[in-house]
Amino acid sequence: MIPIRLTLRQFLSYEYAVLDFSSLHTACICGENGAGKSSLFEGLTWALWGQTRVPVEPDLIRQGATEMQVELLYRSFGQVYRVLRSRHINRAGMLEWQIQTGDCWRSLTQKGMRATQKAIQTQLRLDYETFVNSAYLRQGRADEFTLKRPGDRKRILAEILNLGRYETLAEGCRERVRTAKAQLRFQQQHLEQLAAQLQGREGVRAESEQLQVQQAKVAQQQERLQTQLEQVEARDRQWETIQQQVEWQQHQLDTLKLSLQRTEKQWRQSQQQVSDLSATLDRAADIECRYYRYESLLAQERTLQSQQQKHLSHQQQHQQLRAQLAERQHQHSLATEKLRAQLDHLRTALDADKAIAAEGDRIATAVASFRQAHATLEQLDRLQARATPLLEQQHVYQRQIRQERERLVTRQESLQRQVERYAERERQRQHTQQAVAEVSLQLDELAKLRVYQLRVQEKKQERQAFLEHLHARQRIAQRQWQQLGDRLHQLEHAPKHTCPTCDRELDDDSHARVIDKHQAEREDWADELWTIREQLAATDREIATFDDENDQIEQQLNDYDTHVCERGRLQAHLETDDRQSQQHETVRQELLGIDRALAEGGFATDAQSQLAAVERSLAELNYDEKDHALCRSEVNRGRWAAAKQSECDRARHRLADRHREIAALEAQLTALSSPKSPITREIEATNARCLEVERALATLDYDEALHAHIRAELTRKRQAQLQWEALQRARKDLPRLQTDCATLKQTLHQQRHAFHEGSKRLERDRQTLTALERDINSAENNTLTTANLRASLQANRQELDLILDRVGATRQHLQHLAALSVQHRKLQQQCQQTRRQVHVYQELARAYGHNGIPASIVERALPELEAEANRILGQLTHNQLHLHFVTQRSGRRQGTTIDTLDILIADPRGSRPYETYSGGEAFRINFAIRLALSRFMTQRAGTRLQTLLIDEGFGTQDATGRELLVSAINAVANDFACLLAITHLPTLRDRFPSRIQVERSAAGSTLQVLA
Repeated sequence: MIPIRLTLRQFLSYEYAVLDFSSLHTACICGENGAGKSSLFEGLTWALWGQTRVPVEPDLIRQGATEMQVELLYRSFGQVYRVLRSRHINRAGMLEWQIQTGDCWRSLTQKGMRATQKAIQTQLRLDYETFVNSAYLRQGRADEFTLKRPGDRKRILAEILNLGRYETLAEGCRERVRTAKAQLRFQQQHLEQLAAQLQGREGVRAESEQLQVQQAKVAQQQERLQTQLEQVEARDRQWETIQQQVEWQQHQLDTLKLSLQRTEKQWRQSQQQVSDLSATLDRAADIECRYYRYESLLAQERTLQSQQQKHLSHQQQHQQLRAQLAERQHQHSLATEKLRAQLDHLRTALDADKAIAAEGDRIATAVASFRQAHATLEQLDRLQARATPLLEQQHVYQRQIRQERERLVTRQESLQRQVERYAERERQRQHTQQAVAEVSLQLDELAKLRVYQLRVQEKKQERQAFLEHLHARQRIAQRQWQQLGDRLHQLEHAPKHTCPTCDRELDDDSHARVIDKHQAEREDWADELWTIREQLAATDREIATFDDENDQIEQQLNDYDTHVCERGRLQAHLETDDRQSQQHETVRQELLGIDRALAEGGFATDAQSQLAAVERSLAELNYDEKDHALCRSEVNRGRWAAAKQSECDRARHRLADRHREIAALEAQLTALSSPKSPITREIEATNARCLEVERALATLDYDEALHAHIRAELTRKRQAQLQWEALQRARKDLPRLQTDCATLKQTLHQQRHAFHEGSKRLERDRQTLTALERDINSAENNTLTTANLRASLQANRQELDLILDRVGATRQHLQHLAALSVQHRKLQQQCQQTRRQVHVYQELARAYGHNGIPASIVERALPELEAEANRILGQLTHNQLHLHFVTQRSGRRQGTTIDTLDILIADPRGSRPYETYSGGEAFRINFAIRLALSRFMTQRAGTRLQTLLIDEGFGTQDATGRELLVSAINAVANDFACLLAITHLPTLRDRFPSRIQVERSAAGSTLQVLA
């Protein structure tokens, strides 16, 4: 991304400002503290990403304003784009994105600001966080990486590379492993419980078949009793049917009576309407006379209305002519003022051109100097073109030699660490074997305990099955005890001695024996209930004891899976040690070969010879980048003279044109003031038409008072029109109403006849109902027979319900067992899937862990970062300094290593840590590492760093440090299309080819681009 033009409106301290980047390559932004230098960078980031270091967006609006706007034109991947972003203090913002196609702009705005922002970020291949950590070097952050302790640099590099997400993924995997293990333990326990519950399925199926046979017998007896009861109840339904028919006929008679009353009321209303219409027709002559007088007044009012419209039209035309006259006079005045303003502008431009033409000699001298510097620059450009391929070859060969040496050193360190690890693992092998034996003993003890736990659970399941059987027996005994109580109550309170089973009559002795038998059976069932309750209590206590014992065993078995995993891990370590011990000798031989190659320098021989040849060619060219940069700066400073010279030539040619234009304007002004000008004649014509309209108004005969009087008379006689309309309706409706009245009278006679006939039918049905009630009351034994049938049917239903309860219980139990069988198969599959999940997430947790993918990414990123930093550092120090990242070092204990990120700097005197450097050299190292990090992050984002913004705080450096910083910036300037640096020190202005002067006033900050 290369900025072209930035426009700020009411943004932070700027009321209105435009910054043109097209003529800027390397420039400094100067001004006092608080003048608004950093606000230019913030405006650029807010335009592209809608983000700044100010957390609240409305705080960016200039104090006293209600709305801000930022417009940015930039070039990206060969295309020119325009971003327009605005925000009101009380409303949501607006974002417009366009692309230049020829001489016009085509909109790329999406639906919604979020979608448009995503499209801009996709096109740039750069988000806000990457930009502020790469292309935007904020104040005080150049040495953020190098000033940290060696142990913290690796963590900071991981944060810059955004590797924290891998730790989140690893923790998520570990959490899923814990969840999956807990789920697996629960599934296994549930699987064992289901297997125990499925053992008694065959016994339950046999009991269900026996109960179905009993159900069929009781159901046949139920059908026989139901048939007898239906025959008895049919007679009662016949009586209810006749009773309902009588009630329905009474309802119909009441409805007919109401209809008769409504018809009679309508007949009377129709007679009244006929009478009213006849009275209206009697006054027909008087109503028509009044209506004719009303029509005469209405015709007079229409005539006066026409005259009123003509009067209003003349008045409106008069007003329009007056307005036109005033407008023509105003246009005449404006034309005169415009010509005078143009005349003043031309005279001012004439004076300016005369002043520019007077500077011709000074500009010619500056142009000669510019051309001489330009010729020198072209010669240096040709040398640079010849030296650039050689410098690139030199860099390539140096990088090949350095990479080969670093590869050998890295491989040497890696092999040395492997040798040390082999020795350490051999010492730890005996301890691992002893730990495996101890864990195996603990697992054997826990396995025995698990077998005992299974036996306890089997006993618990047996007692639970026995408990369910006791509950079933308790329900049966409770039902039998209740039924015997009901029979005893029926025997004791029945009016006759009747057997409750067969319904036959009993004598006194038989009745007493039946009662004694039922009481004895009821006492037996009561004893059975007491015994069952005692067994239930004892069984509950045994189950509670089993639960307590199972919980104790479960607590002891909590560490079983941990011991299994530990034994597997230790055995895997032993197997790994066995395999790696075979590789020990191969590693040792390879390490000896690398030591000899590093000591003798026998690596990358082709690259070393080619590098020597390239260095000799560079010495013959005698090309200096500093002289090239100074010459380029001198050419940039002299460009104004070439532009001024063309401007001076144009001013000399414009002088004669200015004189002719001034003479022409003076002639137009004289002609406009003449009485014969077109606009003056038009004003006189408009005034004459206005006088004609006034005369027409005077000759129009319109009496406004008479018009008002006639309107009032029309309002008072409005009733005559309503009466005439009522007369017309009466003449139309009277024949129809007379016909309706005759029809209603005939309907009334018919309804009266129907009412008398319905009364007679109702009386006959009541007599039939009375006769049927006498027949029902005469059969006294029917009520007793119905009661006996219902009692027997109720007893049979209770027995059938008892059987159905037991059948339903067994069916439900079988369905439950079938569902348990399906659940058992599904649970087995789930256990296998859960085991696979545990294995997969354990592997992922190790891959996402500290020593997995993040460590690999950091190890792969460091060589690339180191190469880029050394390339930049070589430009800053003429290849006098070289840095190297060390990721591991030996610990205090022999054979141990510590993860770190030390920075070793090699200079002509040798290698030493970064912390021993200070002053200008440390700053150059900081700047090289920071810029390398920026380019590395930008490349990871998929884009190219073309713009560099530096807000590093020159005031924190001494005079030497500031000179070094400016030299470093100029040295890397050719790598960027636009490089801007902020400073408030006046002494550094002239060190940059261009500068942007920022000043703050009461009206807001202003900026000016100076060469």
